[in-house]
Amino acid sequence: MEGDSRSRRGCLRGCTGYRYPSYRDQRQAARMGAVFSECGSSGCSRGGKMRLAAVIEYDGTNLFGWQIQPERVTVQGEIENALKQITGEEIRITGAGRTDAGVHALAQVASFDYKESLPPDRLQIALNSVLPRSIFIKSIEEVSDSFDAKRDAASKLYRYRIIRARSPLRRAAAWEYHYPLDISRMRAAADLLVGTHDYAALCEVEDPRPSITVDSVDIREEGDEIIIEVKGRSFLYKMVRRMVGVMTECGRGMIEPQTVLKLLNRAKPVQTITAPANGLVLVKVVYPKEA
Repeated sequence: MEGDSRSRRGCLRGCTGYRYPSYRDQRQAARMGAVFSECGSSGCSRGGKMRLAAVIEYDGTNLFGWQIQPERVTVQGEIENALKQITGEEIRITGAGRTDAGVHALAQVASFDYKESLPPDRLQIALNSVLPRSIFIKSIEEVSDSFDAKRDAASKLYRYRIIRARSPLRRAAAWEYHYPLDISRMRAAADLLVGTHDYAALCEVEDPRPSITVDSVDIREEGDEIIIEVKGRSFLYKMVRRMVGVMTECGRGMIEPQTVLKLLNRAKPVQTITAPANGLVLVKVVYPKEA
């Protein structure tokens, strides 16, 4: 059909010499390892790059975290492999945060530079056709050339779920906790964790920059679940899970809430409970225009 943009020749910038691939073309080519040609290789006078931002959801159960690692299946690694399969390019993506192995995300954000071989919406379809079912690109949009998903993030919201019962269906994304918990004691500990502190004691390894600002820690009950939400710009390695561990120990009566103040004055990591990774989700990343 002449008016169908999928069959029209010409790139997004109005240049000639580029065929806009259909969804079927994308899936077949991606599966065969073929490469979509970019407009610059077909006589396009532009041939430039655009910076894109992707919103990503993933089930971290069988993933070794966000950051690419040799011989490990990671979110960054799978997306970069998919980008290479589709475009033929080595494209490095920058995530807003590095989630640990087993941690999930509802809306992780990643930025990357990309030659205009496909418009963002078609690239999204192509990526989702080759990515594993545990990783899903929810959206891709063009952003400013200066945008950096990590550097420009104003805050991140993490949510931790605790189930005070046995639940085979929910246990994949929550911590089954079988001891009584006093919510008022947990909230007292949470209040002390808010603010700018030295969180070295709540980091699994020594960090040269342990001073972190936690904007808020909110705890609520939903049926037999306890939901803990932690908001801040950045966090140390396993810090949120250790914060949850401290709050549960306070709720169980194993330590007093005021013990939190002593932990925050420690210069090195100490032995504390680290909540299981499967209960933690990166809910969203907030940028200045949204703050």
